[in-house]
Amino acid sequence: MKPFPQKYDIKASEAALQARWASEEAFKWDSDAPAELDYVIDTPPPTVSGALHIGHVYSYTQADIMARYMRMSGRNVLYPIGWDDNGLPTERLVEKVKKVRGGTMARDEFVALCKEVIPEFEQQFRDLFSHLALSVDWSREYQTISDESRTVSQMSFLDLFHKGLMERRLEPSLWDPADRTALAQAEIEDAEREGLLNYIPFAIEGGELEPVVIATTRPELIGACGGLMIHPEHPRAKELIGKRAISPLYNVPVEIYAEDSVDPEKGTGVVMCCTFGDVTDIQWWRTHKLPLRMVIDQAGKMIEELAIGTDEWPSLDLDSAKATMAALAGLKAAKAKETILELLKDKDLVLKQEKTDQIVPVAERSGAPIEIIVTPQWFIKTLDFKDQILEKANEITWRPAYMKQRLESWVEGLKWDWLISRQRHFGVPIPVWYSKRPGEEGKIILPTKDELPVDPTLTPPAGYTMDEVTGEKDVMDTWATSSVSPQLNTRSVTEEYALDYEVHKRQFPMALRPQAHEIIRTWAFYTIVKALHHEDVVPWKNIAISGWCRAADGEKMSKSKGNVIDPIKLIDQYGVDPVRYWTGTSQLGQDTNLSDNTLKQGKRLVTKLWNAIKLGHMSFSAAAEACEFAPTTPAADIASGAISHPLDRWLLGKLAETVQTATKAFEAYEYAAAQRAVEDFFWRTYCDNYLEIVKRRTRFEGEPSDEEMSACLTLWHASDTLIRLYAPFTPYVTDALYDILHGEGETSPGTVHARGSWPKADDMAEQGFYADEGRAFVQILGAARKVKSDAQVSMKTEATMLTVKGDGTLEALIGDTVADLLAVTNAQAAEVGDIPAGLTPAASPDERFTVALALVKPEE
Repeated sequence: MKPFPQKYDIKASEAALQARWASEEAFKWDSDAPAELDYVIDTPPPTVSGALHIGHVYSYTQADIMARYMRMSGRNVLYPIGWDDNGLPTERLVEKVKKVRGGTMARDEFVALCKEVIPEFEQQFRDLFSHLALSVDWSREYQTISDESRTVSQMSFLDLFHKGLMERRLEPSLWDPADRTALAQAEIEDAEREGLLNYIPFAIEGGELEPVVIATTRPELIGACGGLMIHPEHPRAKELIGKRAISPLYNVPVEIYAEDSVDPEKGTGVVMCCTFGDVTDIQWWRTHKLPLRMVIDQAGKMIEELAIGTDEWPSLDLDSAKATMAALAGLKAAKAKETILELLKDKDLVLKQEKTDQIVPVAERSGAPIEIIVTPQWFIKTLDFKDQILEKANEITWRPAYMKQRLESWVEGLKWDWLISRQRHFGVPIPVWYSKRPGEEGKIILPTKDELPVDPTLTPPAGYTMDEVTGEKDVMDTWATSSVSPQLNTRSVTEEYALDYEVHKRQFPMALRPQAHEIIRTWAFYTIVKALHHEDVVPWKNIAISGWCRAADGEKMSKSKGNVIDPIKLIDQYGVDPVRYWTGTSQLGQDTNLSDNTLKQGKRLVTKLWNAIKLGHMSFSAAAEACEFAPTTPAADIASGAISHPLDRWLLGKLAETVQTATKAFEAYEYAAAQRAVEDFFWRTYCDNYLEIVKRRTRFEGEPSDEEMSACLTLWHASDTLIRLYAPFTPYVTDALYDILHGEGETSPGTVHARGSWPKADDMAEQGFYADEGRAFVQILGAARKVKSDAQVSMKTEATMLTVKGDGTLEALIGDTVADLLAVTNAQAAEVGDIPAGLTPAASPDERFTVALALVKPEE
């Protein structure tokens, strides 16, 4: 035991503990421990985008609270950390820092810039996470763009390709014209906007029938029209089906088809099918084998030269078509819409316009409206595996359980296979070459596992020269790498594609994936798909879903609202432990508002815990100086008779209940419930009551009596156990206190956060001992305090008599603790009986007892 410091120097203590944890490798996974003790966490690698935000503090602390408990409970925790340092956000950061445009540079030059810039921003994360006391195993740090990560990602590609689950297809793809890259369905968001529904007539070939009117919000796509769709029950269906309509301005004949999926109540009940306005257009294009007529390019601009006038794309008035093309050439889609509407109005071809509420798909990152264009892309098959994906989702324990519905809804609504190729620079290269040798032109060439990682734009495949191949320029979507985050740590994807398959077998599937709810459709979904396709397993046994951290008023934080909180400033203002305490009050799956009151309460807790342990230390250190003081466990010290006082045994019984409740909550991943249980015991039972009750037995001089030693041992066990119970939430103050209680001189006793340091049920006292008497004692004490409070006198004010209304004896109510009641209430005597006349009584908090005090009046 060490002397207690005069004050808690938070900054100095935090720095010292960070250094000690690092030097002692306190949180390193033990490869020599039995495999059955392993608890491996699939830690989310934060995106290196240059922006640290309070969400990082919030979500990563949630995971760390669980990691610390699991380690303390005896599990061999592997808690790795990585950085998602490839992808569009990182490219944007580098472009901003270096004032360049990646798209105008050679890939190797831009990649070199990225590798130059990202270490500084990774260090910012490292500093924040270290200060935040994340108990990660820093020896298992990784980057998603490192050679090893690229190897694992490319092994994943090869395995899926050879299994027929990865293929390159020329087909319509979701396209972000702002970032000029293909996107997966999961990277699309729906934006609500007000649009304009334009009613436009299409003449019917031959001129005998009335024109058919379509209603569209995208008139700029009229040139891409390949057919009109009409419901078979439409009033004009019989006369129109099989006929050809003439597109306005372009004068291209297009056939009219019967289509059951047309909504006859929407618009005019006749729909223009273009290539491509939306996903429905793709379905109709495939079903009816319509011609492919693209009018928008990869920059989101109208194509300047269309093949109108050819046999595949005929026009009945080529001059009008060319004039329309010229008027629209090079315009962005929004401007082209305005222009074509002017052209149509000039010819009286806009019959009506109506405002309409639209749901417009936009790119998650850039916010640009999505186009659908035809490009060669790489896809992982998912649509054919919906049932298997849902089966795997059911094998995982979702925490909270209702979050599984988000994945189920996403899978059920899938319309695309997973598109993984991206037209960017800084990502994991797709490991493919295309042969240019005569006789095998276009042949796909793949590297072997031993050749990985490869960049096919820089090196040729074995047996070829660079002149004989074209290297794939596309890189993998960042999710294609993040989706193998478990395998990045186990360094293997299958037995065939492995760098260390024995480790993989031991650590995969993992125990836990902590992540945010908004990426269930991406990171969770994709990781489940990869585990299914590679080894037909689940990637983890549990998935813990966090909510968002919102501003104090419940609004989502954003720069535009000016309510973004700098996490470093927040930590500087309140300290790490109070911030972690605030996080510990949140619940999985639910959004939490940033609360100054809760942060202040966390600060108050740190101070109170320090002072409460200090108060106990004064007593048991005095006992240690006067005689042998050798606490064992609460159960053993009670069994030996060293702890004998009924209120001590009552307190330790309540503590045992708290340990049981907190343990059960932690095992169910309900860390907030665990914190509440510890809080309730600490404040209400221990500080508000027991520390006041026990004071009379801690003011000894010389060698303590038996009941005083009982008090000292109880204070020791309560202090030690409270330190352990609070450790997952407030790691700094608890480890500083643990060092005081268990250290000697300059030596360190290790850390309270060590594996197996959680309080053990078998070591705890008997639960329920003296429960009725202890409850009655506390209630009577509460009533006595209220009497003094109502009388507006000090709690130290003496009383000649304490009266509890009722029959019988005080001993029958509170057992052999009357002396303790007299001492804590500063009463000379106590009785059970009628309330004396002239005294103002007070009810106990539970209203079971009525108590009066004959207070000694102060001398005038």
